[in-house]
Amino acid sequence: MLLQFSVENYRSIKEKAVLSLAASADSEHPNNYTVIGKHKCLKVASIYGANAAGKSNLFLALTAAIMTVRRSNNLQVGEPLRDIIPFKFDPQKANEPTSFEFIFEVHGKKYVYGFSATQKRIETEYLYYYKTIKATTIFERDIHADPEYHFTSSKLRTQLSPLTERNTENKLFLATATAWNCEETKEPLLWFFNEINTYSTDYKSLLEYTGRMFEQDADNSLREFTNKLLHEADINISDYVFEAKEIPKEMLILHAPPIIREMISASPENTGKEYHISTKHHIKSDTGEYSDYSLAMMEESKGTNNVFLLSPILKSAFETGETICIDEFDTSLHPMLVRYLVGLFNNPSVNKANAQLIISTHDMSLLSLDDLRRDQIYFIDKDQETGASELYSLDEFSPRKNEKIRKEYLLGRFGAVPNIEGGDFLW
Repeated sequence: MLLQFSVENYRSIKEKAVLSLAASADSEHPNNYTVIGKHKCLKVASIYGANAAGKSNLFLALTAAIMTVRRSNNLQVGEPLRDIIPFKFDPQKANEPTSFEFIFEVHGKKYVYGFSATQKRIETEYLYYYKTIKATTIFERDIHADPEYHFTSSKLRTQLSPLTERNTENKLFLATATAWNCEETKEPLLWFFNEINTYSTDYKSLLEYTGRMFEQDADNSLREFTNKLLHEADINISDYVFEAKEIPKEMLILHAPPIIREMISASPENTGKEYHISTKHHIKSDTGEYSDYSLAMMEESKGTNNVFLLSPILKSAFETGETICIDEFDTSLHPMLVRYLVGLFNNPSVNKANAQLIISTHDMSLLSLDDLRRDQIYFIDKDQETGASELYSLDEFSPRKNEKIRKEYLLGRFGAVPNIEGGDFLW
């Protein structure tokens, strides 16, 4: 589970921003957190802010860090780290590295992993884990230090020192060491591959990812889950037909969104898949008889598309305990549906594997202490003079338990709202 993510000097995030999923001492809503060892971990975090305040940049930062780890072993010598984009409204920051840090728990162990990088090279990198309250260093790396790599134990020094020669300045040592069978780095690396993911609510991006899951649904368990989810969401779809067709790789690249295009290009496969989905509707006629009708998925509403394509992601998370991060989660969804979907993660009967959901949203229905704890609500605000975004928690304001959070937010008490003018200047 993710306990904390922090980022500094990335896009509009100039100073260090910290998103913590470690629950506070507050005893409210005990179903909204789980206890893993000595840690109380929140299952949901929701992030609010005005348009252009930096919400998407926080999710892009998560994506950039995760993908930098995943792609590391595939980089060629001298290949730039294109996901690294510093804060550009300050000449000094623009030339400094971007920093990321993750604190997470996996198989009963707490890890701290972080790195800083420019587009040219990795500047610093470190990995610690906790057997006790004191951290144990697996490795530290700093290009400005001599030597560049540091190992605290003689065993790790003997094992890992030869592998430093196989690493390059644009590659993460976490990935390189694991590729050469280092057991101490394997578990945290696999966490980045299997237990945390970021998603966009863009239709083509979601379909590209979830299409394989629909295609591989041999036991129809995903079909059953999806149909139940649609039914509970009060969407009149009785079933669906999913078809996959192979098409040349060049055609896939031509029509794919930018975020997917790079993944397709890097794939060794010469063909890809094109997916077609149609829905079934059981409709009552004026005479009282029922008939079945079919619609192409693109003829359905955007909200229906989103619920349908999110269903494999939700099902997988509930089964594996994955941490899923979704920007603009409420896109085209009714507030009651947003509240229902978020509530599934706080429901121990549904979320048995303790999956986590991190979302950005404008949906005011979640701004209530009846549903979320104070430490589950975050705001992000941008200083219009400096262009820098700041992330902070509702918990910092210590609101009363009976306080009307939604009303106070709209009145500007917590910031992170747009300063809308009267409109007179337009005329």
